[in-house]
Amino acid sequence: MNTITVTGNVGKDTELKYTAGGKAVAKFTVADTRGKDDQKETIWHNVVCFDEMAENIAAQVTKGTRLVIQGRLSERKYQDKNGQDNVWREIVADEVSVSLRWCKKDATASLAKTFNAIEEDPF
Repeated sequence: MNTITVTGNVGKDTELKYTAGGKAVAKFTVADTRGKDDQKETIWHNVVCFDEMAENIAAQVTKGTRLVIQGRLSERKYQDKNGQDNVWREIVADEVSVSLRWCKKDATASLAKTFNAIEEDPF
């Protein structure tokens, strides 16, 4: 089974694009930092999501947001313009949620208000 869970901070605002067929695709990076002080190590993860989730994330998630991402690890091989073989790895997200571990009370209330607005049934 190919499953990965990552918790980290979004590195820059989400990039939202649409395929020729109209499918929404959102891409962003997440920094997973371990250790303390001068022993810190950061791993950057590329994340991609599709369809309605992509649109929701692009509308709500900004640089610095702490997220929990669950999905599968995808790997694509390609050659760069110099003919060098490279590998592009990304997490294809199945679930994305806000991590409330370090959230302050005011931020928690704001997030709850935002996500309640997303979940309201328009019918």
